[in-house]
Amino acid sequence: MKHFFLIILSLLIVSCGNENNRVGYNAAGQLVLNFENETASVFFSDRVFGGVEIIPLETSDNSLLGREPELLLNDHHFFVWDKQQYCIMRFDETGKSLNRIGSRGSGPGEYLVILDYYIDNASATVEILAPRGQVLQYNYDGQFISSRTYEKDALAFVKTATDYWFYLGVIPQAEEGRLVKMSEDVTDIQKFLPVKTTWPMPFGMVKNFAQCGNTITLNEYISSTVYCITNNGPVETTVLNFGKYAIPDSIFEGDFDTETDKLGDRGCALILKYTENERFVYIHFETLQGGDFDGDYHWLVNKHTGNSVLQKFSQDDQLHKLMKEAIILTGDNKLTFWVDAQMLKECKDPFISDAIDPIRDSLSEDGNPVVIMLIINDF
Repeated sequence: MKHFFLIILSLLIVSCGNENNRVGYNAAGQLVLNFENETASVFFSDRVFGGVEIIPLETSDNSLLGREPELLLNDHHFFVWDKQQYCIMRFDETGKSLNRIGSRGSGPGEYLVILDYYIDNASATVEILAPRGQVLQYNYDGQFISSRTYEKDALAFVKTATDYWFYLGVIPQAEEGRLVKMSEDVTDIQKFLPVKTTWPMPFGMVKNFAQCGNTITLNEYISSTVYCITNNGPVETTVLNFGKYAIPDSIFEGDFDTETDKLGDRGCALILKYTENERFVYIHFETLQGGDFDGDYHWLVNKHTGNSVLQKFSQDDQLHKLMKEAIILTGDNKLTFWVDAQMLKECKDPFISDAIDPIRDSLSEDGNPVVIMLIINDF
């Protein structure tokens, strides 16, 4: 099952046929997305994307990022989780490096590792989730404000007003609920989504929460169920039908190793990223067939028109290696990527080549990743 962890994340979106047969709403008002394994292979389309914004993140001794960083943003800043240096890096909207937030250690304002982080736009603070439910709060300039301990071994978290939502994953301690809502004063409010198994941990980890404006979604690596977080708890608002790649409920009834081996043999779809805003849904998932990697898919759906675009990549596809995961769908309909600087420099794709040309000579293999924002048309 090692390929679960080694897949290089990527994104290119293309047009596909029979769009309206893929997307619709059921009687409960849920968005229903039907996956079919047959897709057309077309590059970026002017019909789907109306423009490209390219933002190189400044590379300096103080801002050089380690491997596999993760990105969040608000209206004016990029926040990057540097997993090798155990901190959050802040860049402005032009890519200029501003400062670091947090540091590893055992003193006040320090932590052992970062499990997740959250940008609170209302208070202009960054909150870091550390082991054993410790939440540390900093201002945007990196000054430590406070620390609280929620005594939850959570994998991810998000905040709504003054309430925290901790995702515990599939562990024995989460039998009453793998999603826990707690108040800012460390009081349990409610538990949701009781576990169906005593598996020790999920065999794959994703960034479970995605937020765009007031829309917060929760998805899990081995489940095709997607929830929106509301004041009353998680509500399933999207139904993903993967056909022969669907994961059966019986997977939670047996031994972890046995069931995951069977899952790989029969074929399955694993969701790596789900996010949505008022108009669009974006899904990144991979399929396995007969225990082997089958395809890496990226799916963009217009909820208003019912149209969708979908592309499949193989592991040896040059474009698959070029693009990393699309991590953010913004409220103003921009799909945001990481791109390796050297690979971007060598990219000849006509859709983004003109946008690259002004900075192409400045890109190098030693530089930080480049942010690409695709402006989505109302296709």
